[in-house]
Amino acid sequence: MVLLSLEHVTKRFLAGREEIAVIDDASIEINEGDVIAIHGDRRSGKTTLMRIAAGWDPPDEGRVLFEGRDLWVLPESERARLRRRGGIGFVCSQLRTSHDRPAIHLVQEAAMSDGPSIRGARGAAHRALERVGLAAQAHLPSSRLSQGELIRLELAERLVHAPRVLLIDEPALLRRPSEAAEMYQLLRELGRDPGLALVISSEELAPIRMAERVFSLDRGRLDSMGERGGQLLRFPDPRTAAERS
Repeated sequence: MVLLSLEHVTKRFLAGREEIAVIDDASIEINEGDVIAIHGDRRSGKTTLMRIAAGWDPPDEGRVLFEGRDLWVLPESERARLRRRGGIGFVCSQLRTSHDRPAIHLVQEAAMSDGPSIRGARGAAHRALERVGLAAQAHLPSSRLSQGELIRLELAERLVHAPRVLLIDEPALLRRPSEAAEMYQLLRELGRDPGLALVISSEELAPIRMAERVFSLDRGRLDSMGERGGQLLRFPDPRTAAERS
């Protein structure tokens, strides 16, 4: 079942007097249970593509459909509802901030936007934090969390809404390699949820190893690189690359 699709999406920005297509005629279908990796270098347009797919930014051309409905025909209140419950969750480095409030309060606040009681929201928050491996840090202020823990917290804030599509932009560009490895293990576990479609965009190669479908993004052009076990041989094995460096 197709949950989210982009149809011939183009997004342009002005660079001086020149107009540049950061996303150029991109099309992709995201099905229930998919695990998809979008690989591209820095400034290749990955974040722009993910923001458009999440319904944060409108395309200049083309359509973005969730369950067959054009997001940019819907009123903003309906798009906001889809970001809250049973719709599209978006985790992005541009959204990551720290606060002096405990992690559990931030996730509970996110849960309460769905309308449950305080007790119900607190229970949902605890379950989401446990799912992302942050239960032990539930009562720490987010300002005391590591970079990787902040990403886990943001994941918990999205997972508490039970999204059907989870878009994650650059989840593991972390200072500590151990945190990156733990993050990819968490994403593998999330990818086993048959009711959740997972889309990971990254300049790293690691997401390719867990994805069932892989796309490359280069100069705004989104191209399919095939399914796992097929054309993925175009990419170097990360272990081999590490051995050479």
